[in-house]
Amino acid sequence: MTRADSAPASARPDSADPDLASRSHPTLVPTRDAYAVMSPGRRLAAAGLVWLTLIVIGIGFATPATALRELAVPVFLLLELGIAPVLLAAPMRLSRFTLIAVVTSLSATVLIGTAMARTHVWQPAETMTTVVMATIVLLATATVREIMAIGLDRAARLDGLVETVTDSVDAEEARPGIADRLPWVPLATAVALVLVVGSSLLVRGDPTPGGLFSLEGPGWFAGLALLVAATVFALVTHRSPALPLLALSGVVVLSQAIVYGTPTMVSAARHVGVIESIRADGGVTLGRDIFQSWAGLFSGVAWVADVAGIRDVMVVATWWPVMITPMIALAATVLARRFLADDGRAWLAGGLFALTLTLNTIYFSPQSLGIVLSLCIAALALGAGRPARETSFAVTSRPAAPGELVASGDPAHSARPRASGVLGWWSLAAILVLGSTLAVTHQISPYLTTAALGVFVVFRLVRPWWTPLLVLAPAVVWALANRSVLGTFLVPAAAGNVIDNAAPPVHDGATLGKPLVNTLAFGLPAVVLVIIGLAALASFLLHRKSRQQWALVLAAASPVSLIIATNYGAEGIFRVTLFAAPWLCILAVMLPWPRRLPRRLGTTALAVALVGVVAVNVFGNTALDWNRVASVDTTRATLAFEDEAEFGAALLVPGNGNATPGARTAKYDEVQYVPRESLGGYADTGPDYDAVADERELTSQFALGWQASEYYVLVSDVLGAYDERYGFQTYADYQELGRAFADDDRWQVVYSSPTAVLYRLADPEAVRG
Repeated sequence: MTRADSAPASARPDSADPDLASRSHPTLVPTRDAYAVMSPGRRLAAAGLVWLTLIVIGIGFATPATALRELAVPVFLLLELGIAPVLLAAPMRLSRFTLIAVVTSLSATVLIGTAMARTHVWQPAETMTTVVMATIVLLATATVREIMAIGLDRAARLDGLVETVTDSVDAEEARPGIADRLPWVPLATAVALVLVVGSSLLVRGDPTPGGLFSLEGPGWFAGLALLVAATVFALVTHRSPALPLLALSGVVVLSQAIVYGTPTMVSAARHVGVIESIRADGGVTLGRDIFQSWAGLFSGVAWVADVAGIRDVMVVATWWPVMITPMIALAATVLARRFLADDGRAWLAGGLFALTLTLNTIYFSPQSLGIVLSLCIAALALGAGRPARETSFAVTSRPAAPGELVASGDPAHSARPRASGVLGWWSLAAILVLGSTLAVTHQISPYLTTAALGVFVVFRLVRPWWTPLLVLAPAVVWALANRSVLGTFLVPAAAGNVIDNAAPPVHDGATLGKPLVNTLAFGLPAVVLVIIGLAALASFLLHRKSRQQWALVLAAASPVSLIIATNYGAEGIFRVTLFAAPWLCILAVMLPWPRRLPRRLGTTALAVALVGVVAVNVFGNTALDWNRVASVDTTRATLAFEDEAEFGAALLVPGNGNATPGARTAKYDEVQYVPRESLGGYADTGPDYDAVADERELTSQFALGWQASEYYVLVSDVLGAYDERYGFQTYADYQELGRAFADDDRWQVVYSSPTAVLYRLADPEAVRG
């Protein structure tokens, strides 16, 4: 923000657009961003990054340094595969280039992996060789072109034929009037990340009841505060907040990956098991389960793991959120630019969306990739919009009063005037490719994406009218081809039962009260979403005559179609908020600043709001780590069970099954996991609890009532934590139960660690006696 009478000339609209001066007031507010494309030097640097990665891959294959291959292959296939073809396209902004390159990499890897897995022509090495050769050809072409462009640019400068503008070093976009400023924002971001990473490395270990923020030291919080300060500083000084906002979106998952060294959700283990089965079987097994039918992400990662020689794919699952969360923020920002003329507000909308994802924990899952693809499809579909007429920006602007505090992006000016444009064939082809990737990856994302696109078609903001069919048709075809596994997921009785479908999951059998931390971990993010929704509503009411505003509101409402049709395993309400939030965030940041708000007060309000959102993000993502994150010991125990167990063996989980990182190998459907609720539930907990009697009853019921070739039991701290947090059993009682298993000579230790022990029943017949 700045005062109108003190705004530098280069920061005014008439300076950003020379033609505007002749047709508008010289002090129109807000400022208009100058959108600079990547210079040939930056594009050459991007090519050099891929060349370096390919060299490292070659060294990894040619020498015993397999760690280089295990690191470089995932980076190339998941992040850099799309750089070479994108370099051959017209120059573009760095943020857009990054998003297109990464999404192209992910889509290509998923589609190639799916083709191999579906046809059972599993040739990972040969396919990798072909991909690398094609990349080298494209990369060489792009490299030569950029070198020539640099040479021509240099010659032109020497001849004085052109006047160049030095690239801004403090942002991924050049912004007006700041080329001569020091790069405070990137420097602060770099220092903050060093503090966060360094502090996390010092506290590596298992989750504790207090969550991640109870483990981290002052350096971690200082790094977080520095990122917030850098974001606020960037916004109020008209610098790009890209770097600190992207860092904020991923700083928590980065810290969790470093500290815990394991996925933040136990269900990631099941996804790893699907990948291992694809690697072992040379493809998917149709009809086995729904994961094998919608195995796009899993097939792609299986290809990556085979080429890289990664033995434990849990490593990929651990670091996946660190990659995908900033991509979510970036994709949401690119989408927001379709509606917001001010770049700062677009970044704020994207960052806000990424920071409000705590109700939909981002972990290694198809949904995490699905939301990125969905945002990119929407951005592509809305990309044909253009200003209705050349002077529309001037027409919607107003003169600034002397000394008035103005905020870049007042909705009278920040809402980018749009007219319906017809998408080109390249854009339509890209939507079809991304739609196909989405169709083979996730079950519901294509339909929720289609619903939003349908709204924009109605308001003539997306053309041609059949654009949504490019997403819907592949999804319907894929669903029909895999209809045999959908029977248990499509419940006709749930259709139209909106109230029940919107209800969150209920934990049957809980007899104890849930701790306050559980309520806050879900309640606080919900409150933030409500506030964003209220801000979006206020923005809509202020500009309700705009069809763009109506389209955004109805797009935010379109995910409700999910809970009209199904309960989606009692998770429908979470998916509704996930797909509604991007549009709500865009509407919310369109809310105008008060015209006479003092600068210091405005800056303080912005800082307080951002601190609140970040604090809720940190708390919501980490407060339940104790019961949500399976320790490394527990994941190793389940691996030991599945590796050693015979076909048909059963593992007793003396707690809730949701807390067990099981089914993590290719044998996931050859062994059985038996949660406590399958054996009659929990014993009475409290002062009169008898752990020895409980253990003997569980052992007897397990051996007598469950048919298996072998009998195992897993005693893990995470089971006790989950049971206490969700009211099944106190942690103290669970610890007593664990000691009772240890004292029972009938159970022999198979794997032992500080937080998890795996036992095998020595003589089941004696128990049946």
